[in-house]
Amino acid sequence: MQLRQLEYFVAICEAGSFSAAAVRLYVAQPSLSQQIRALEKELGAELLERGRHGVTLTPAGRILLPQAQRAIQAIQEAHDSVRQVVEGRIGDVHVLTVRSVASGILPSSAARWHALFPSTVLRLHDFSHRRALEDAVRSGQGDIAVGPRPSSWEGPVVSLGYEEMVVIGPAGHGAGTIAEPAELADADWVLYEAEQGMSEVVDWVTGHLGFTPRAVARTGQVSAALLFAVEGLGMTVAPENAVPLGWARHARRIGPGFYRELVAYSRKHPSQLAQRYRDMLTSVELPLIAEGDLPEGTVHC
Repeated sequence: MQLRQLEYFVAICEAGSFSAAAVRLYVAQPSLSQQIRALEKELGAELLERGRHGVTLTPAGRILLPQAQRAIQAIQEAHDSVRQVVEGRIGDVHVLTVRSVASGILPSSAARWHALFPSTVLRLHDFSHRRALEDAVRSGQGDIAVGPRPSSWEGPVVSLGYEEMVVIGPAGHGAGTIAEPAELADADWVLYEAEQGMSEVVDWVTGHLGFTPRAVARTGQVSAALLFAVEGLGMTVAPENAVPLGWARHARRIGPGFYRELVAYSRKHPSQLAQRYRDMLTSVELPLIAEGDLPEGTVHC
């Protein structure tokens, strides 16, 4: 049973005759008759009684008509739904990211996205390490990724800006206060477990400053590291955008300033809806700094 046969059958029923249906469908009447005969042969029942004044439905035809109409409508609705997804009007956007970005960067853009595309669903999937994020994208998970710039990436990559890494400690400090390398080298530290991507950031910062941090605690969560540091257990490093506003006085710039680039990337050209999400990220105000606005003498990756 073919969709075209059902469409022809419904058209004949609605038009009242083969000739009128052929005109409506822009097909030759012999072709129309041939398709109906093929349908009747497949079903093993006559569907239409042909007469001088048109056609009438047989009992089998009366049973088939509403089901054929529902089938045609379902196909049309499926076609319309897919077209709306392709055109970016409805659907889900699966965004892969790392946990610090999920809490520090993306929330500020979520409300804007919902206002622009209220019929879509934004689905976030976060990973503890950038390598796990990159592996997920390579394996085909998600529509688009937001995180640190991947190395040796073959797909499209769009820079979103730079986030500053700050040191968090127990004491309150004035705005713009800088933590000097000698103080940091002498301090106790709350470090991250190896599976947490921020562990690489701490190694990068402390390695550039020329010391090995003295660990008094380790955790796999940025929120826990911040809490331990504020309570006085030791120093830790986190993105400035991940520090709650109430703890801002505990955050200080590290030496000359350390910045990490964040990008939006995908394995291949993203779908139209995912591309709109990427374009929105580049147009809204995020808690990031453009490369041209980085302070002179800063260190960035």
